[in-house]
Amino acid sequence: MKIIVYCKYFNFKNPLDKPKQETFVVNLSQIPKVGETIVVERISPQKQFVIIFEYVVTAVQFNASRELADTADAQVNASLNHCWEGTSNFKVNDFLEK
Repeated sequence: MKIIVYCKYFNFKNPLDKPKQETFVVNLSQIPKVGETIVVERISPQKQFVIIFEYVVTAVQFNASRELADTADAQVNASLNHCWEGTSNFKVNDFLEK
C-alpha cells in the first residue's frame, strides 16, 4: 500500500531551531496504526553508508477517494524517534513493528 508520511522533526544539534517538515512516500504491506513504528533506510549522499530512520505514527488519515490510480491509500503524521548509521551491506526494508 502506498502511504504518504508527513514528519516534523527538530534539529538534534540545535533544538531551538525552527522544526523541519519532511514528506515522503513508502510502500507498506498494511496501513500503520497510531503508535506503530515505521523504519525507513536511505543511502547517505556519499553512498558510503545507510542511514536508518525510525518514525512513530501519531495520526492516520485514510483516503476514501481512489479516483486516480496513483493516489496514496493513506496519509500519516509521524515523529522522528531515532536515526542511526549502518554499513552499505546492512539491508533493511520498510517495515512496521509494534
